[in-house]
Amino acid sequence: MPRFLSPWTSAPKDLCLEKGEVHLWRFPLDLPPQKILFLKQFLAADELQRARRLLDPLKAERFISARGQLRQVLSRYLPVVPADLRFSYGSNGKPSLEQGPIQTLSFNLSHSGSWALLALATDCEIGVDLEEIDSSLTFEAIARQFFSPAENTWLSRFSPPRRRRAFYRLWTKKEAWLKALGWGFANPLSSLDLEEATRGDGRWRVKNFAVSRNYLGALAIDREISSIRCWQQ
Repeated sequence: MPRFLSPWTSAPKDLCLEKGEVHLWRFPLDLPPQKILFLKQFLAADELQRARRLLDPLKAERFISARGQLRQVLSRYLPVVPADLRFSYGSNGKPSLEQGPIQTLSFNLSHSGSWALLALATDCEIGVDLEEIDSSLTFEAIARQFFSPAENTWLSRFSPPRRRRAFYRLWTKKEAWLKALGWGFANPLSSLDLEEATRGDGRWRVKNFAVSRNYLGALAIDREISSIRCWQQ
């Protein structure tokens, strides 16, 4: 995994995703009402239904914003307009493109609070997680439930002021890895020690990075990476 990620910058008009590269995209979700309506027109019937099931209007708007911008970004790499993209879903809801030769484009989306994070690569399994750092979260109980004994011991070595961020570093890395596998924390594998599991497999690369103030991201990918480019919508 490259140690250096490029700064978050505006993407060039013509994008090219080379084999071995990862492109990370961040985009804000809290947009003006007219922009939300514009993005809504790209969504498929099942996405609109999911938005309608969200009783909180803000969550519904953020969902529309995330899915609409996901489609916008994907269409920059593909000869397909945003509204014509079609997705298939794994048993745990992980989406993939279902249209013929463009299946080689791998992607994963995560959103938290007012930001979304998208990762793209080719011919691989990839997962990404984004979390807003919550100063009121009782993270110790969550760690006891989902982290391995070794991970909880590692967490306990941090001083109280640093322990919360350490929790989020590990949580986002585990979530990104589980999403790359097509699972989530409900899967029994979530209790595995991440370092031991990925070291034993050998193919996984997992990395943390900052997305915005108080937002932490993580990427998991099952291949060597030549570079990571960070774009913003």
